[in-house]
Amino acid sequence: MASKTDRSSPNIWISGFNPFNLDGSGALTEINLNDTLKPKPSLSVIKPCQIEITSTHALVASGCNLYSHSAITGCQNETSFTSAIVQLSASTWHCLVLLENGDLFKYDINEHRSSRLDFLTVENAPELTDRERITHIACGDRVSVAITSGRTVFNIPNKTFTFPRHVRIVKLAVGLEHCLLLTGNGDVYSWGGGLRGQLGNGEITPHQEQPQLIAALAGVKIVDIAAGGWHSGAVSAFGDLYCWGWNSKGQLGHADGRQLKGRVFSLPQLVAFPSGDGEEELCLERVYCGMGHTVVVDSKGVIYFAGNDLDARLDYTKVQRNPSLTGFRRFETGLDGDVKLNLKCGANSIIITRE
Repeated sequence: MASKTDRSSPNIWISGFNPFNLDGSGALTEINLNDTLKPKPSLSVIKPCQIEITSTHALVASGCNLYSHSAITGCQNETSFTSAIVQLSASTWHCLVLLENGDLFKYDINEHRSSRLDFLTVENAPELTDRERITHIACGDRVSVAITSGRTVFNIPNKTFTFPRHVRIVKLAVGLEHCLLLTGNGDVYSWGGGLRGQLGNGEITPHQEQPQLIAALAGVKIVDIAAGGWHSGAVSAFGDLYCWGWNSKGQLGHADGRQLKGRVFSLPQLVAFPSGDGEEELCLERVYCGMGHTVVVDSKGVIYFAGNDLDARLDYTKVQRNPSLTGFRRFETGLDGDVKLNLKCGANSIIITRE
């Protein structure tokens, strides 16, 4: 159970794999980033900050500074950039860092080395580069993607696809090797690796080079998407949840006869949330995906998860070789109910921050 704390401090709460505290069981734990990272006085972590947790590291972006903490060695590194960090996305091996001035860097997590990615000047005429800026970034272990203000998709560094002028890109999400994109009118596109059905196109395919509309969701206005590992999720404007891909840990959340461990669903499946007598049907607003778990938040701010029980999975007195596949369960935080929480999933973590 989490504890109450000073709301002005840059604190986070982590459930599951916690690179700052490997002695814990995986229960939700409060972390003060300044106490944990111990940055130089001139480089203190301030709110708001961004955090990514991989299978081995925690990466925290605050202002112009990027902090890397290794769970394996306990070593910490600080890297400063010339402009504030506005977006951060991490895989096991590297992360993408987008700066306020428009520059994009690739940071090698193990070598602690950053390099500027300048593919826009290669792909575009020099006179156009000042007008076209990167607006979205995301990376997985086998894919790194950037989208520009000109609606162009780069599978970095290659220019892959340009959406028509009328399309407004709202969100980009990636798993280990596949990508999802959400547009302003609620359409969802997918591309990348699809051997576990994670593209949602009804096919098992090694690779799909360009974004293609997920036809099974056509006519359903989608308001949020997520990708993690080899599965995907989407929330509709009506508050429904659709999941597809590899159900290796029950992360697709089906609580009926379809809930078969290891089964692949290559088309989006509507997820049923059982309700008791007299209870209102859940109206979901957000979805998040990790390697083997899916997290959703409803309109009242209540959190539910399916797949790996991250607390029990990391507590060797409770761990089960074959997890029970019980659909979505409520996730209790113990935090003040009057404060809006921001969530994110790491590969084997749930990360919570306060607004």
